[in-house]
Amino acid sequence: MRRPNSITFIFLSLACGCPLSAQEIVLDSFAGLGARAMGMGGAYTALSNDFSGLFWNPAGLTRIREKEIYTALSHEDFRNQTQFFGTPAADRLSSTRLNAVGATYPYPVYRGSLVFAGGYGRTGSFDSGLKIEGYDTISQFEKSGISEDRGGLGAFVLGGAVDVAPNTSVGLSLQAWRGSDRFRQELTLRDTKDAHGDTIRLYQRFAFTDRYTAWGGRAGLLYLHPSGMRVGISISSPVIFQVRSELEDEFEDELEGGTESYPPEGFSDRYSLRYPFAFDLGLAWSRRGLTLAVDLQYADLQQVTYGELPTVVSPHVENFRTQYRNTFRYHLGAEYRSPQGALALRAGYYRDPVRYVGGQGQPTVQVEEGRDVLTFGLGGLLQKTVALDLAVAVGGHRQVEGNRRDHIRTVRLFASMGYRF
Repeated sequence: MRRPNSITFIFLSLACGCPLSAQEIVLDSFAGLGARAMGMGGAYTALSNDFSGLFWNPAGLTRIREKEIYTALSHEDFRNQTQFFGTPAADRLSSTRLNAVGATYPYPVYRGSLVFAGGYGRTGSFDSGLKIEGYDTISQFEKSGISEDRGGLGAFVLGGAVDVAPNTSVGLSLQAWRGSDRFRQELTLRDTKDAHGDTIRLYQRFAFTDRYTAWGGRAGLLYLHPSGMRVGISISSPVIFQVRSELEDEFEDELEGGTESYPPEGFSDRYSLRYPFAFDLGLAWSRRGLTLAVDLQYADLQQVTYGELPTVVSPHVENFRTQYRNTFRYHLGAEYRSPQGALALRAGYYRDPVRYVGGQGQPTVQVEEGRDVLTFGLGGLLQKTVALDLAVAVGGHRQVEGNRRDHIRTVRLFASMGYRF
């Protein structure tokens, strides 16, 4: 979320303790892609044998034997039960969006496998929010307000994979990232205890839309051992996100002698954000219809830097090395397929640690309960041509930031269909 640096909002941030977070939302927005992958907890780097493999590990495309048109939807329900100076309030957001659409094409070759694929996938979700109701004993105002983000990040992608040895394949995908974040904040402060002279009420509204564009790539390797063990490795290239912002604010100060209003003011800004390499390692083992998988994902967010700085507002983050922590995201998954292969049951788990820890003049974030997610999935093959998959991911966490405690719960539903011909 953005921190305005106009006189009005500096006053509000310091005197009123507005709940404006300093983190870069695009850095910590994993939401998952593909119903089969998410049914297995996202442990898909050593499998990735459908269209969604372009985003997990493109080398897995060589396991695809038939042409396929793939489409997927996702639904997200976000809830945050907040306590502000001990007073509870709740906020809820829900949305249904396109998760992926694309096609895969196995090209006939004399030996091995050569597969091409292309389409779109939405990997990140920015949907989040909080509601505040309560008396701030520090600023001595009764506060009520809401802060919400809506949006996400996805990519248009082209790629392919080829067998370079009987049990080894490599793949590459090129990605054009696109996304947006629509943020709004409204906050009303009332001097209910006559602590501020003739001030009766303060009101502020701040909104912006950030639009993200970037280019990147992903390379992958997949090795299949005759024992049923698979090893997958995937590397994502550094990405430079270009961010364009459209912002608007307004302010009202109600006094005993009248009301001073500052009408809505709009302005624009731009900046760039450099994201480093990301690495994924996956292991999977299959035997008699049972598949077990584990993934590790790592990106050093302390290496993130700004390229071009914003000019109208201050940067979100003062120092990535101190305000972010380095952690692994890990995934566990299992799948059982019936002997005929027409029905599959899946379950999984992943931990996506909170990376932003605050500091540098911002409230420190204390994580009380990690961001853990349980997943379950179901898949079926109809007449050997239509693959249907469903998955649900249920998770959340608890954290304390300044004088606010958040209890966040998310439920994500995934549904995909692949038509093979």
